[in-house]
This record gives sequence, structure tokens and C-alpha cells, in this order.
Amino acid sequence: MSQPTAPDGHGAGRDVPPPDGDSEGGRPPGARPRRRALLWTGIVIAVVAIVVIAVTIWSGSQGSVSDAAQPSPSATESPAAESGSLDPELVAELEAAVDEGFAASGMPGVIVGVWIPGEGEWVTDRGEAEVGTGEPIGPDHQQKIGSITKTIVSTVMMQVIGEAGFDVGLDDTLDRWYPDFPEASSITVRMLLNQSSGIGESGRAQVDRICADPHGIPTPDELIAIGAATPRADFAPGEGFEYSNTNYYLLGGILEQVTGTDLATLIHDRITEPFGMDRSRFAPDGQVTAPLTHGYSVFCPALGSPVDTVDWSNGQSWAGGGMVSTLDDLHAWGEALGEGAGVTPELQAQRWSDLAPNFGRSGASYGLGAGVEFDEATGCVLSVSHAGAEPGYGTNLAYYPQTGAVLVLLGNADGPTGEAVLEVGKALAPILRPILNGSPTGPCESPWAVTP
Repeated sequence: MSQPTAPDGHGAGRDVPPPDGDSEGGRPPGARPRRRALLWTGIVIAVVAIVVIAVTIWSGSQGSVSDAAQPSPSATESPAAESGSLDPELVAELEAAVDEGFAASGMPGVIVGVWIPGEGEWVTDRGEAEVGTGEPIGPDHQQKIGSITKTIVSTVMMQVIGEAGFDVGLDDTLDRWYPDFPEASSITVRMLLNQSSGIGESGRAQVDRICADPHGIPTPDELIAIGAATPRADFAPGEGFEYSNTNYYLLGGILEQVTGTDLATLIHDRITEPFGMDRSRFAPDGQVTAPLTHGYSVFCPALGSPVDTVDWSNGQSWAGGGMVSTLDDLHAWGEALGEGAGVTPELQAQRWSDLAPNFGRSGASYGLGAGVEFDEATGCVLSVSHAGAEPGYGTNLAYYPQTGAVLVLLGNADGPTGEAVLEVGKALAPILRPILNGSPTGPCESPWAVTP
């Protein structure tokens, strides 16, 4: 999953405030009002300097994860914390920020990684992989990563579009594959990729389905049918932004029809195998392998608060959030994403400049498969990023083209509003933002240029 949604089933995440903390900001014509009571049915895209974390601050209520998540006194002395090679004074600041954010998050555990070419790397962790066992969480632990999956599915689509052997293009309309879907003749592949199709997000209903059957695995066609029955956003296709997992269910279905290959095989053959992501898998069954991290969710009170979700499926997420991965694999994927990941240069340029209109915040939008933040003065892309959530898990991944840096956050609780891991990101943001973003002074070359 990938976008927090409102309990009434129609939300797509609240307006994304600017980094200075102004929580409102103007809403352009055509931008859909967004609800403020948000759940974990996906975490809103991170489109500022430090992934979404610096700008996406949500509100909500529904209990809390247990205080077993507090950092241990020896946390900053872990081997992971000592393995980095960034400047020691900077590392000390970052470690203190993680302590602060982790304590505020209420999560049982968190893993953080920062890699800056020419400067070094820093990896640290806090807390437990499984509450009550004392087993420390660690960088090699596998967990569910939610909507970071969208960066992978979109990349496969962009690869396929760029290959002569397949008949699909950005401007092909949905009715070629799903003629009965509402507005199918007006919705393009491009609109599915950048979330401008106006297809509605099922929201609270999705949460209810998961809580009713956490191990269920609906078919892709069943998920698409639910999306077809969900009320649309109040703008015409291509004229606004509405984050919806159904966009990616449709993309997954189109890929399978165009290539004649199932999505799991496409992802293995085109992404995880070539980029050395040995501990990553497209896993609608939701199963993770040891060493693994247990997840803890408070969104299904009848099942426990919190409830261990490690054996729950990713069935309601499929092409929108069905991957499992690790810190090292996400680092590898962040680098690959920034370097093009097998997408042609022409399509790579479109990927970061074909932004959804009327996003609701200046200097940021959603490109063809990830959030994009850009410097309005120069048009230079500052970050491409995505957040993700599955019940009991939160993740963030960002690539910073001005510095070549990658940042990854992994946490094992959703917390009362679905964004527990973002507490760590918010604590790190003031320190890391200027370091990772760089300071572009003039126009940038393709693919890292947009037209403000």
C-alpha cells in the first residue's frame, strides 16, 4: 500500500505542507481537498528534500504501539552505528537525532541508512525485531516495504515501453486492455503512472477488508473491480492529482497482458536479479524470510492493539505495494533508480518531468512512479522518493541527484496514524536536508530538469 487514506474511504492524504511547517498552503484549482484523519493504507509520497518525511506530517488517532519501542542505552554503540564513515561530528548529530525520533515514534525498531558518494556512509539501528524477545533489529532483516513497490512496477513499465518488441506507449488509453473501466477511453498509461487519472482510492474500505481477512490474497481482477466501483476524484482524467493504488493494479495488469509474463517474474528478471537485490521479492503472500522483522499494527483493534502482522499477506496491495526487501537491497535500488534502471534516456527524462498537475504544493509533484521535488529557481530535481506502508511496517526511500546520495528508513510499526517511521525522518531532516539536496545554481541537464 502506499497512501494514508481517510476513514470515510475517499481520502488520498492531506495536503502536503511545505518544509517550513506551514500546514496549509494554497490549493490550486482542480486539486481535490484531502482528509486529515489518515490511516496506513499507504504512506503519502515523500517529495521534499528528505523523502516525504520533512513535508508529510499527518494527524489521526487510534491507540498506540507499546512502549517496548524505547531505545536501549547501548543503541548508539551498536556495530551498525560504528560502521559508517561519515564525519564523526556529523554522525554524532545523526545518532542523537535518531534517538530523539525513535523515542517519539513508539516503534519497536528502526533501521536507517545514508550513503553519500565521496563523503561516506552511515547505517544505524535501534530496538527490537520482535517485541519481547530481545532480538535486536538489524540491517540484514527483511520486511514489507509497501508502496516503494510502485517505483519498481513503474520502472518495469518504462523499460517495456522503451523496447521495440512490445506494443505499449505512454499515451495509449486504458480501453485497450480494460474497456469497461470508468473513463477508460480518456485515461492514459502516463496518467496511471503519475496518479493524475482521477481514479479514486478505496480508503477505509481497504482497511476493513484487510482487518476482516489479513491472510487473504484477492486476484488482481478483483482489486481492479473494486477500484472501478470506487467514486472518482472531482477532476477530469489528467487534470489533477489523486493518489490511488488502483492506478498501479491496472499497470500491473497491462504489463502482464502486453508481455505475456506474470508480474513476479517480470520484477525478478528485470529488477531484483540484474540489480543484485538478492533479498527482495514481489510477495503478494506477504511472507518474509529470516533474518526478518516483525511488524506491529494498531489498525485492527479486534485482532489486537498492537497485533503482530509478520505473517499477514500483501494481498490488498499487489502491484501497488507487494514487495519485501532489506536495507542493502533498497540502497542498491535507490542507486539503480537514480542511474536509470534500464530505462531509455528519453523516457528517463520524461519520468521526472511528466508531473501530475495541481499537486497542491509548489516545488513538488508526482512523476512517472515516484515523488519529485525540484528547485523552482533552476528547475533542477532535488530528490525522487517514495514512502511505503503495510500493516505494521513503514519505509522511505529517496535518491538525491545533485549529490548522488541515497537515504533509506525501515520501521516495524504503523503507530496511531500510520506514519510512525516518519518521526525518525522528521528528526533527521534538519541535519540531512542541506547535505543531501545540494545547492544547484543553474539549469540542470536531462533527466534532472523540469520546467517550474
